[in-house]
Amino acid sequence: MAVVYIVILIAVLVFVHEFGHYIAARIFDVKVLSFSIGFGPKIAGFHKWDTNWDVRLLPIGGFVQMYGTEFEEINDTEDPDYKRAYNNKPIWQKAIINFAGPLFNLLLPIPILFCVYLGSVTTDLPSTVGQIVDDSVVVGILQPGDKVTAINDVPIRFWTQLHDIVADNPNTPLDFTIERAGKQSRVTVTPKEVVLRDSLDVMKNTVGRIGVTADQNLSIIGLTHPMLPAATAGLQNFDEITAVNGTPVKTYIELEEALRRAPAGPIEFQVLRPKQIDVDYGGVNVLTPLSITVQTDARTTTELGIDSASNFITQVDPDSPASKAGLLAGDQILSHNGAPVSLFRSTLDNMAQAWEDTHTLRVRRNGVEFDTQIQLERLMITGEFQEEIPIIYAGMYSKIPTQMPDAIDKSFSERLSFAASNSVSVTANASVMLVVYIARMFQGRVSTKSLGGPILIGHMAQKAGEEGILSFMQMMAIISINLGVINLMPIPLMDGGKLIILLVEAIKHGPISMRTRSIIVYIGLAMLALLMLLAFKNDIERMWNLFFG
Repeated sequence: MAVVYIVILIAVLVFVHEFGHYIAARIFDVKVLSFSIGFGPKIAGFHKWDTNWDVRLLPIGGFVQMYGTEFEEINDTEDPDYKRAYNNKPIWQKAIINFAGPLFNLLLPIPILFCVYLGSVTTDLPSTVGQIVDDSVVVGILQPGDKVTAINDVPIRFWTQLHDIVADNPNTPLDFTIERAGKQSRVTVTPKEVVLRDSLDVMKNTVGRIGVTADQNLSIIGLTHPMLPAATAGLQNFDEITAVNGTPVKTYIELEEALRRAPAGPIEFQVLRPKQIDVDYGGVNVLTPLSITVQTDARTTTELGIDSASNFITQVDPDSPASKAGLLAGDQILSHNGAPVSLFRSTLDNMAQAWEDTHTLRVRRNGVEFDTQIQLERLMITGEFQEEIPIIYAGMYSKIPTQMPDAIDKSFSERLSFAASNSVSVTANASVMLVVYIARMFQGRVSTKSLGGPILIGHMAQKAGEEGILSFMQMMAIISINLGVINLMPIPLMDGGKLIILLVEAIKHGPISMRTRSIIVYIGLAMLALLMLLAFKNDIERMWNLFFG
């Protein structure tokens, strides 16, 4: 099936690319002799509009053959097609003809992704605050459970709308309309400016953040001191409280509320305790129900000696940065570089953005607090397609589940709006990132091992095709962007190289000589051959590692 998928993929992308050249040529009345998909012997075709439309044996590319190319000087003014020859057209027209192929590849992902988003993104999370991080700019302004109904008088319903508006407005005061306990009010929130780095460490992006999440902490606890009532009664780290004196609780906020309302006297907790059982195929976590009574009049989590497990470490890898820093499973992270910590994953993200720096963590273990320093590492791991993927590695985890709010349906008009805006923005961002990525590769900051050729593309096409039509379409959009950007590289024989030649001719007010053109072609062939050899070498190494590594 891999052959079928890659033939479909290449046929579509090559057709779109060459059709861009063809349309531009026809607009400027250039005679197109042949439009071919593939190379080698012709296996099918027809003649229409003065053009031979052919399908050839080797589906690894295509070409549009125009009358009067770079190496044909059509000087006979008596020739009825003299004015329709490519090399007799103005430089600006020839430039547009060459640019049109890559342009069509860069535009193709927009309708593809539009269809993907329209068909798959039918719901979204509500614009309701779930958690607030300790160092958030909305501390004292917003509360968990607040529903944001408008920003700067623009109505919003979905979490993605809230996220996008905030991200686009760092250091800009925003007028939030919120709904709390059935009442509406207006507050001003100024998103904090945050610089994000991508996983490849090639780009930086400045965005706004307000330090809130859509999900809520479940009523899973961690112990703050072994001598406080919760621990002495037998509660343990990562116990999930399901009821307080018979009152069911699901989230940590509900747990705190149930404790506040509990009458004086002992508190009976219904608990689910995780326990790992080793079986033949690995370890399985099972939840054991327990009933634990705490003999106390305390009614706050602080007095009881419990906290949300959201900032407790559940696992530390051996010989990892976390292990070298002396961290253990069950440790509670209290602060990061002096800033309070309430959400472990948010802190880990912040650390990863400055992974080269040494980070100071305030930690609590068995009621004793201490400081430790940790230096994260940047590692290369092998991806699904045997490609190298950079990751920022800490070696510590907090695998605490959270509760997401129920998603709400998007109307058809909302789906249209989302698909239209995101298809354009995702295509533009991916194109810019690829350009920067290639530049970083030439600078030596990104490994050339990430290059791939037909074998990798075929593997990706097969995998995406097996996952379904939407996955295959998304992969086609990604490859189309790659094809468009790579064809614009200033390499002779590629469209980008041809554009550079046209620029030189425009500057010198005349065509370059045939000898010079021939030399440029040989240089281009050599560069393309080296590029293909490198891609094939990487492909072969990936396949070798996949089957024999």
